[in-house]
Amino acid sequence: MAVGVSLAFLNVNIVVVATAIGLATFLMSSGGMLIGRLIGEHFGRIAEAVAGIALFGLGLSILIEHLTA
Repeated sequence: MAVGVSLAFLNVNIVVVATAIGLATFLMSSGGMLIGRLIGEHFGRIAEAVAGIALFGLGLSILIEHLTA
């Protein structure tokens, strides 16, 4: 939303900017998927366990914060 408001005040070609943002998003998400697939082949089970522990810790942290507030 902030980008849209900023672009409204600037004298830019919105089609060029939207195309650049879309292309950058596509390239980064595609690259992330490819890298994730390669890493997943080697560290899949370990990565799932670490991610699960991290999510559990984050949820526990939020729960404790809300219970003590």
